[in-house]
This record gives sequence, C-alpha cells and structure tokens, in this order.
Amino acid sequence: MENFEESYPSIDEELVGFDDDAENILKYLISGVKRLDVVSIVGMAGIGKTALARKIYNNRNIIDHFDVRAWCSVSQTYNRRELVLQILKQITGDHRSNYVNLDYPEDILRKCLLGKRYFVVLDNIWDGKAWDDFQSCFPDSHCGSRIMITTRDEGMASYVKRYSDPYSLPFLKDEKSWELLQKRVFKRGKSCPLKLVKLGQLVAKKCKGIPSLIIMIAEILSRKIEASSWLKVAYDVSSYVSDKEMSMKTLQSSYDHLPDHLKPCLLYMGLFPKNYEIPVSDLLKWWIAEEFVQNIDTLKLEELSEICLRDLVGSNLVVVSKTRSNGKMKRCIVLDQVREFCLRKITEEKFMQLIVPYSYPDQPEEQRLCMYIQDRTMTSDFKESDQEFIVHPKFSILDHKNPFRLLNNLKLVRVLHLLDIYLDNSLPTAFQSLAHLRYLSIFVKAFDFKWVSHLLHLQTLRVRSSYIMISPAIWKMSKLRHVDINEFPVTICEDHIVLHNLKALGMCSMSVADMTRKFWDKFPNLEELRLHINEFGDHISDYSSSALMNLDITFPSRLKCLSLSEIFLTDELVSSIAKLRCLETLKLSEIYFTGEKHWDLNDNTFVQLKFLKLHRVFMTKWSCSEDSFPRLECLVVNNCSKLEEIPDTFAEILSLRLIKVIDCSDSVGNSAVKINGVLEDYGISIQVHISKKDEEMMM
Repeated sequence: MENFEESYPSIDEELVGFDDDAENILKYLISGVKRLDVVSIVGMAGIGKTALARKIYNNRNIIDHFDVRAWCSVSQTYNRRELVLQILKQITGDHRSNYVNLDYPEDILRKCLLGKRYFVVLDNIWDGKAWDDFQSCFPDSHCGSRIMITTRDEGMASYVKRYSDPYSLPFLKDEKSWELLQKRVFKRGKSCPLKLVKLGQLVAKKCKGIPSLIIMIAEILSRKIEASSWLKVAYDVSSYVSDKEMSMKTLQSSYDHLPDHLKPCLLYMGLFPKNYEIPVSDLLKWWIAEEFVQNIDTLKLEELSEICLRDLVGSNLVVVSKTRSNGKMKRCIVLDQVREFCLRKITEEKFMQLIVPYSYPDQPEEQRLCMYIQDRTMTSDFKESDQEFIVHPKFSILDHKNPFRLLNNLKLVRVLHLLDIYLDNSLPTAFQSLAHLRYLSIFVKAFDFKWVSHLLHLQTLRVRSSYIMISPAIWKMSKLRHVDINEFPVTICEDHIVLHNLKALGMCSMSVADMTRKFWDKFPNLEELRLHINEFGDHISDYSSSALMNLDITFPSRLKCLSLSEIFLTDELVSSIAKLRCLETLKLSEIYFTGEKHWDLNDNTFVQLKFLKLHRVFMTKWSCSEDSFPRLECLVVNNCSKLEEIPDTFAEILSLRLIKVIDCSDSVGNSAVKINGVLEDYGISIQVHISKKDEEMMM
C-alpha cells in the first residue's frame, strides 16, 4: 500500500481566485453547528476542487481548531479497507505500526474519533455507495467535527448533505484567470512584457476559468515568450494542451459513470459548433424527438428531459451559460474538452456522422449550417434511405440556397431546425417525403398548415411567417406537443377531436366568445398558452360594449404559464386568471385599462404564481394585498411608463427573491429599493436590478 505522503495531491502554490471561497468555507468549518456536518465542494474536473480543499486543510486556523485531521483520495475505484487504514494512521499519528492484521479497522477508527473534534477530507468521491461505505466510521460527539468531500456530481453532494448546502465552485473570472496565468508563466515575481499583455489576457479568457487548463497553457507559453507563439495558442487553446490524453481519460471516467440514458443526450450536445450556446427549450424538445427521453407516461417527457439536463449539469459535463429571470436554465454550453471527447465517442460508437457543412467556405464554424447523419441501426453499411439527421444552428441567412435538395434520400429525418434560413417556395414539395419528422422549425414568407398535415408524428411545430393559412387539418395531428407560431387564428375544431398531448400553444389569437370550457377541454393537458384576445380589431373606443365585460371567460385549468398581449384587462379577466390553481408564470404585454388606470388586486389571490412579468402595462396605480402573491419569487416590470410605484405590500412576500425594473420612472425603482430594505429587516436578502437603456444598477 502507498504511504500517506504519496497519496497527497500536489499543492498549487500559485492558487488564485479562491480566497473568498476558502474564507467562506473556513468560517463555517470552525463556527458552524456543533453536530457532525458534511461540507461538499462541487465542480467540474480541473476547476480546482482539490487545490481549494488542500488550501483549507493546511490552513493554520484549521490545524489549531481540530484535534485531529485526515485526508484520503477516494476516486472512482477504491479499496475500502485500505482507505480506512490510511485515515486511521493519520488520526493516530502512527505510520509505523502494522495494521494489516486488524479484523475490524472501522471499529478502531470510530473509537479513535469518539470524543474528538476531527476534520476528515474525502477527496474525489463519486457516488453514494462510497459514502455509505465510510459514514459509519465517523461518530457524532456534538463537538463540531467536520467531513469535507470534493465531487464532480451535485447529486452526490445532495446525497451526503446534513446541515450545510453544497458549495459549487465557480469558474475563475477573467481577471483572476489572467492573474493565475501570469504567475505560472512569469515566476519569481516577474511581470508580463507590455507587448504580450493583451495576448495573454485573450489566452486567459479562452481558458474559460478552468484553473487546470490555465496551468497547462501557462507551461506552453513559458517556453516561448514571443507574440507570434502566443497568438497561435490564443487561436486554438484546446489543441495545445499537452496532456490531452490524460484529460480524455478523466472525461471517459465521468462518461462511464453516467446512467445509460444520459449518454446519448451528452453525445448529441457534442454535435453543436464550438462555443455554441444551446437553447435549452429547443434541446429538450430535440431529445424527446430523437427518443433519448422515454417514459410510460408521455405527458411527463418535458419534465424528464429537464431532469436529464440537470443531471448532466450536476455531473459538471455541461455548463449553464444563461438563466432566465425565474432562475430556469436558458442556454447551456459544452466546454471544448468535453465537446472533443463527445466527437471522439460519436465516431467510435457510430452515433452520428458529419456529412456536409452547408455554408460558405470562409464562414466560421459557429455560423455554419451543420448536418449530421444518425445511423440507428449501428451497422457499417451506409444506406441513405435508412438514415436520419439533424440540422442545427447557428445558421446564416442563405436565402438563395435550398437545403431541401439534400433531403431527397433522407426519408427518416426527425429533427429539422431551420428557423434562421429564409426558405423559398419549394417548401411544400420538400415536406412530402419527410413523413417521420418529429420536430420542425422554419422561417417562410407564407405558411399553410396543409403542407404539414400529413406529418402525423410531428411533436413540435415552430413557424415564423408573415402570412399564416389556417387549416382544420392541424387538429388531426394528435402527436403535437408544442405549437409555436408568431401569430395564427384559432377556430373551433370538430367536436370529437381532442389533442391529449398538446402542452404548449401560441401565439394564437381568438375571440372571447370562443374561450369556452368546451373549447379548452379539447386540450386537457395544455400547460403553456400565449394568447391575443382578438375582440376589438382597431376599434378600441368600442370597449364599453365589448363582450369581455359580459361573458364568463375561461382558460385551460392546468395552465402553468400564461402570456397575454394587446388586450384590455378587466376584473372578469383577472378573476379568471386567479382561478388557475396551477399557474406559476404570468406575462402581460401591451395591456390597457378603461376609465381609471388602476389595477386593483386586493380581492384576488394567485396561489401558485412564482414569476410575474409586466411589459408596457398602461396603469398608473397598482394595489394588492399581502395575500395576492403568497409564493411570488420574481417580479419584472418593463417599460411601464405610467406606473407610479410597486405596491409596498410586496415587502410582505417572504418568498420574493428578485425585482427587476427596466425603463420605468425613478419612483418605481425607488419603491423596489424600499421593498428590499424592509425585507432585509426581516433577514431576507433579495436582488434588485434597476436599468434604463444601457445603464444598470444592481443591489
């Protein structure tokens, strides 16, 4: 067995960028709860988990505070007995005794720790089984003992959690990346020559905040302190990493550890262009269309696909690059090393094959129209008629090109994303042979539903067009789950038709008279609706005679997300919205009032609403009770120019986490700041963002 010193990780003397992280963790380790607690440091491979843990482990305050300390590296494959013995030797300080013949070293370790304030680090722990193997060795003597683990898997961190939340290690910021790069290239306090500063900063930025990658690149740069050499490295950082094979082995171990159903999801993401930020909402639909996400209950496919993505993010193989105001994932990215690994696996496993970059030769990779063949039979014989392919962004506007000529022999295509290509008049003919489409996203001058009515497997239809020709045929497409069209009229469909799978519908315009329970019952599982109530046309002055004030307006009962635009907001309409017991997101845009511009919600309660966005809502006063939004987490007020202030009762919403004010009066911003101050008195910290055009203030 290796001795203890040899099992130590190397100590990075130039560790930078983690001072705040180390201080936060140190503070809790020393002054947290008296019960035994587990502190988890989570992050992707190479982010610096072990280096940070080592910095904390060797801190003088830690050494003085704890009676005994121990460190062991667990890894994916481990010998439980040897690791227990390793910890035991450190706890007892006896490295010479022969513990090999001990029958139950776990019991001896537990007795040695009993009554002591101990600090044990389990570095690079992979799964719950490993934790289950060790936790019985660690007694709780109520004296502030701590176990610290490092892991790539957020799920693992949640599994071992007791009192403290997992600590997710962020990527280094650009300035810290540059600081680390300088220290590694110019040792002994030397500074970077002025002519290399901008190039060096560019290289540091290209390393994307990964300390291990910065250190490897620094070694390369230190060999040649020349501008031309640094420029080559900056152009393609990943190709200069010297121990790329070692990195691939690390990624292979992460990949092998994934559940089988996540592996195709990850490989699929490797097909996207380098540095491309993948839209999460589209990605989840593509996975479903490709049947990577399967479940007996098809109604929950969207939820399951989001869980899959969160699991990949939790494994630190995928990075969330942008989030929405409500905290949900908006865009994600696969880092260069992970993408390169995926492309290798795609070739090895014959998952997909790149057949043609459809672009101008001088276009950068991220702007090419990329097409990949997917061979589901996994045979070596290529038969075009048996293949499927995905076309994905980012596309250039190639209005004089016609991609459909490439589809003639690809009959089984499932995913076709062409939203950024303005298509010509060959569209109706091209679709005739694509009967297996499950996802279709297109940009055309005119669109007729009849062109796609034969696509009985279609799940997602996205259309951007200036002229929509409606057809009853759409209601016969029973597999439809998501309909996203810039605006189209909805008419009453046949009585016997029910679209059980439809989850999202919009942007649709319809008459108030058609908004009946009988109509919405045709979409019993609809969760997201974007709607324009087309009651008045251009005759706004005729509002007082409108049926809006006289009809009992209804919405689908299972709605979770509702977007309304260009309507008059009446008490009847608001009451109908408040009756939606599942509604979590409400977005109102271009909203008008009659008479006094006062939105009074004192008699309404939105029981589940978490996200409220108001854009160009033309009210002057807004009032509500402390019970109107009992679970609201995020409020966005955008360009509500006439509004005087946000109701002060928002200070009573203890679930509130974010207020964003954009292009509103100063008084609205001031009211947001005031609400924040009251909540701070309650011990609740929220974010307040106030911006006007290019200026932004964050509190």
